Amino acid sequence: MCADPDLDIIDVGTRPDLRAPMVLAALANRKHVFAGANFAPDLATARIMRDAAREAGTICALDSVFPWQPAHREVKRLLDAGDTGRPVAVCARLHISHFAAPGAGGAGWKWFGIRKHGASAMRNLGTHSLHLLTWLLGPVEAVAAQATIAKRQWYFPDGSTVRPEVEDTAHIMLRFASGVMGTLCLSWSSPAKSGWRMELTCERSTLVTIDGAGFPCGARVRLYRGTDGGLLSEPASIPCSDGVSFESPTQVPQIPDIAHAAAHMIKSIRYGGRALPDFEDAFHVEAILDAARQAAETRSWMEVVRS
Repeated sequence: MCADPDLDIIDVGTRPDLRAPMVLAALANRKHVFAGANFAPDLATARIMRDAAREAGTICALDSVFPWQPAHREVKRLLDAGDTGRPVAVCARLHISHFAAPGAGGAGWKWFGIRKHGASAMRNLGTHSLHLLTWLLGPVEAVAAQATIAKRQWYFPDGSTVRPEVEDTAHIMLRFASGVMGTLCLSWSSPAKSGWRMELTCERSTLVTIDGAGFPCGARVRLYRGTDGGLLSEPASIPCSDGVSFESPTQVPQIPDIAHAAAHMIKSIRYGGRALPDFEDAFHVEAILDAARQAAETRSWMEVVRS
């Protein structure tokens, strides 16, 4: 398939521990690659894929879509315009209930509990969250972290169980190179599916994005703003997205977000530019998560590698 001259883009959406040989085969044939957000099972593999993408010179994108959600794009616009003043601190939380109740995840998700496959709440939920935070606020230079397994047995509709080997709850402290302070709280076994909240404190404004229905999806994410010591406003106006349309309403709420990411990838292929996020971003997020893992083990701050 990777050698087929009629194919321009290879979509590699398999598990992190199976992905690298497929990505490398595609890049060896100078294909553009659309890959899963949880990029690699470890930092070494992430570096190999990033370096192969550099060598291939093709457009390589991820299905990490928080930066493509209209509310978050408006946050980026406000920051870039200077309307908010300098960013000072960010506190983000993503709590979902995927493995909190019997059958919540479905039998097809059992592999998420096995460490060698490269999944965990810190890695999966952290990947999506960090692609947004680093897009908004720049690179992270150091982290501290704690992680634990709160739900020690998963139950599935077929009667089987899994004792997870990976953390389902994690807190990460982030020190951005810009000086911004950050915290990121993650859980995929939360008893209540309280969803997404990001609060960004700037010199002149507080910006908050919320999706209380679970994993954030573009149409549901609301943007609030507060200034001058007042309460947060009603949902702030969010410009309509353009360039992607559907003949009928989509049944899966994540589809519009992924469609915008894919449309931007195609635009970058045709006219030049880079994907958002791309494999360079993927490596940096993987480096943050690797540092967070080490920080949780050593109970100390860890520097994030840059190359």
